[in-house]
Amino acid sequence: MRLTKTLTILAVAVLTATPALAEKRVTVSNWTSPNHATSRGHAAFAEMTEAEFPDAFDFKVFAGGALLGPKPTLSGLRDGVADVGLLAFTYFRSEMPYAQLVADMALLGDDHYAMAGATTEFVMLNCQPCQDEFAKNGMVTLSGISTAPYVLLTTEPIVEVADMKGVKVRTGGSVWDRWATRLGAEPVNVPSSEMYDTMSHGVVTAAVQPIGALKGHSLIEVAKHLTALPLGTYHSGSIFAISPKFWKSLSAEEREQFTAKLPEAVAQSEVNYETDDLTVLEEVADLGLTVHEPSPEFLQDLVDFRTSDLEEIARISREERGIEEPEELIATYRALIEKWHGLVKPLQPIRDNPQPYADLLRQEVYSKIDLATYPN
Repeated sequence: MRLTKTLTILAVAVLTATPALAEKRVTVSNWTSPNHATSRGHAAFAEMTEAEFPDAFDFKVFAGGALLGPKPTLSGLRDGVADVGLLAFTYFRSEMPYAQLVADMALLGDDHYAMAGATTEFVMLNCQPCQDEFAKNGMVTLSGISTAPYVLLTTEPIVEVADMKGVKVRTGGSVWDRWATRLGAEPVNVPSSEMYDTMSHGVVTAAVQPIGALKGHSLIEVAKHLTALPLGTYHSGSIFAISPKFWKSLSAEEREQFTAKLPEAVAQSEVNYETDDLTVLEEVADLGLTVHEPSPEFLQDLVDFRTSDLEEIARISREERGIEEPEELIATYRALIEKWHGLVKPLQPIRDNPQPYADLLRQEVYSKIDLATYPN
């Protein structure tokens, strides 16, 4: 009896003295540079989640493509190479036709906070075909994303419609390809991680990107001109694309813990995009950057294209991508864009206090999901 009691006391003492081990190792893969808005968003998510639940997860964050590149990320998530990844859906046009529908409405984006909210709500709550194609391709999405507004970054000045003729421009595909082709330019689709190399070697001489890409992707070394043309936002992707193997391995409690700080992480990522743009604009002179305003004719041409292209989106979706009755999904998404513009406007400037925006994401999206069964 005395021996049993002594062993029990020793066992309790050992357990008390032994630090609790993290229950889940979480591997996060990001193919952008460590300084990019999304890489810093992943780092913030890991830090916030570990601080909130120190014994639940142990994060290992890989940036700069150290683990997976842009295109291998999808198969890497499917195969469990990474548990969390940044995915740009336009790299998978044939596999994800519904994601291309979202991408096609890029020019509707003029506030990236609104677009991140609208896209997150659309793909997670309002687009079952989106969820079906995600599942088919081996991923679970726990967020949308939106870059800061796109502009034209170039090696030579472009201010008129005629200046676009013959230009090889790196685009994110979809609507920008149609816009560039219409102007006599040649769209080139390469991953954003390869933009610097393609511009430095003259393969492309222009890129459709946020202002912050001049530093985030080091383009300022090769592109010294910026045309302030409102080219929408890139929002066909997810900063928190999840491996199904990892997601299925989580208990209901672990899912609650894992997603607890997602709204804050998405909010911080969007703030990163904005502050990166502002930093570049503050350093224009030091960077040797020349900012050009597009001619009135160039701007009006874009406005006209944006309006006329909405009908083309429905046609392409139906005839080329096999989406039945795309008009309903288009209408739903446009309504969400309008809704989120109304929601975020009173919160500006969000960069000064992103918590109310995070609370909106939690209220409008994450609180409405049954994590025990999601995405089914």
